[in-house]
Amino acid sequence: MKSLIKNTMPLLVLLGALHAGDEARIGTSGANQLLVPVGARGVAMSGSDLVYSHGVESAYWNPAGLSRLENATVLASQMTMFGDVSVNYFGAGSKFGSTGAVSLTVKSIDMGDIPITTVEAMDGTGSTFTPNMTTMALTYANAFSDKARFGISVKSITESIPRASASAIALDAGVQYENLNDIEGLGIALALKNIGTDMHYEGSGLTTMASEDNLEDFYNVESSYDKLPSTFDMAVSYKVAGATLAATYTSHNFRYDDLALGAEYELMDMVYLRGGMSLPQLEDDSSQKDEVLGGVNFGAGLKYDLFGTKLLLEYTYRSQKYFDGNSLVSLSIGL
Repeated sequence: MKSLIKNTMPLLVLLGALHAGDEARIGTSGANQLLVPVGARGVAMSGSDLVYSHGVESAYWNPAGLSRLENATVLASQMTMFGDVSVNYFGAGSKFGSTGAVSLTVKSIDMGDIPITTVEAMDGTGSTFTPNMTTMALTYANAFSDKARFGISVKSITESIPRASASAIALDAGVQYENLNDIEGLGIALALKNIGTDMHYEGSGLTTMASEDNLEDFYNVESSYDKLPSTFDMAVSYKVAGATLAATYTSHNFRYDDLALGAEYELMDMVYLRGGMSLPQLEDDSSQKDEVLGGVNFGAGLKYDLFGTKLLLEYTYRSQKYFDGNSLVSLSIGL
């Protein structure tokens, strides 16, 4: 097991180095829905704690955290964004003894009904359409020992509008290591996410009719093959006196890098108070300084044992620069 850990961590570091931040590529990736965060705890802490990430939501932040599941657990959450846009997240997971833990999660972005316009009816046809943006993930995680954990997710990404759609397959992998150098509460984590196939739109909606000299012909408009927005996370966390202090550096392959800082305070294993912020790692002459949208996040959770069923109700507020803040409500039921 120790040799496997030693081999896994350098491999993730090496792969992550291939995805260094590049501001020049902002807006050129596909499936940016993958970067929309989920999970009340993770969002409140701005994604800073990948070391002690746990529960079903850890399938998004660091698959290794799923190994911390103690019971069969069901999770449902919704985050309101701007306008009519909301993010729905559902998942279920369970631990199967020494075999490990498995979960199935679904993230769906609801954009509401959008009016259909055409060249002939620029004010609208009277009909609407609803885009589909969905990510499904099957996650497996296990513990090497009482200090080390690993996890992997296989994800199916789909996007569609009427008569055109795109899909891709991606992998996430992560490790967690606690009590580093025998320091109680100190841990590190690595996570490599969204490594997969390109997004490529196809469908009859990309077919166009050409007419010349009373002759009609049809041709397809070839869409681009867009890379997924891969990320590589390096995290460190420290637990002391009921508090968790965390930091994560995220390297992006299609935008600037981020440094996330966060903290959580646990009171009597029942009440949780959280906060976090993300600091963009921009060059002094960067043109993206006015495009940074995030701010300070905060949230709280309440855990209650009801007749042997563990209920966890959580709320998170995610501030935004140019839009109203996002509100996230989550309910987790441990059976």
